[in-house]
Amino acid sequence: MRTFVHRGFARLAVALVALGTVGVGWTAPASADPAGLVLRGETTQENSSDKSLPVRCPANTVVSGGGAYLTTSPDAGGRVAVDRLEPLADGSGFVATMREAGPVDYTGDWRFTTRAICVSPPAGYQVVAVTGAVGTQYVTASCGTKSVIGMGGRVNGGAGDVVLDQVVPSFDLKSVTARGVAVQGATTPGWSVTAFAVCATGVAGLERLWDVSPSDSTPDNLASVTCPAGKALYSVGADINAGNGQVLLSGVNIGPEDTVRVWADEDADGLAGNWTVAAYGICGS
Repeated sequence: MRTFVHRGFARLAVALVALGTVGVGWTAPASADPAGLVLRGETTQENSSDKSLPVRCPANTVVSGGGAYLTTSPDAGGRVAVDRLEPLADGSGFVATMREAGPVDYTGDWRFTTRAICVSPPAGYQVVAVTGAVGTQYVTASCGTKSVIGMGGRVNGGAGDVVLDQVVPSFDLKSVTARGVAVQGATTPGWSVTAFAVCATGVAGLERLWDVSPSDSTPDNLASVTCPAGKALYSVGADINAGNGQVLLSGVNIGPEDTVRVWADEDADGLAGNWTVAAYGICGS
């Protein structure tokens, strides 16, 4: 397994991915990937509004996973956060939402990219969604006897006061847990969290990979993990630990080949304590 962890380069990562992914299009998979696997991406317009952006899979494929990340000025890091990473129920694509969040309003324009991993429909394909009770941070969706090949999470009614800071598959790839956390100074009531598990029975060699950034109080942090040779990346996830609502998820990116990169930024007021961000990938043959 090839694993890479980077410290203090989250803002640089934002700039680098922006150079190569702005616009609409798709990227061919690595030669070892299963037939039918494609990576698609689209980027929003640049303005100061909260945004949602769906990406559709090609004909005869279904979504297995996806991500979203800021592709704009580094100043937006810690001011804009992910609150939706959702595989669509019918498998037709993936939709992401990012919102301005935190104790200080961001007055600049910003944009983000949604990416979707699409595959030939595996046996037993199903998207399971579970919504928790109002105000419940942690929600889990289970695949039962099937295996998790993809994941997602969504904050409902958070209005930027509640952001997504965890989408994690279980170690045995039977369930997915999503978490929503209130940001500093949050006032919006009545929010909830939905967890999504993309389930199947027909994918060989499934494994969960993860890596975590150093635990420190740096303004930003990044972690990444790459599938081993001969395996493809089916889905990506992330986890902020000890952020206490003052660390915002800025990017869950797919690429280069079969790699997930996750980065997060402290909000405008910063965080005195140590925190980490973890990257999760589901790989299969």
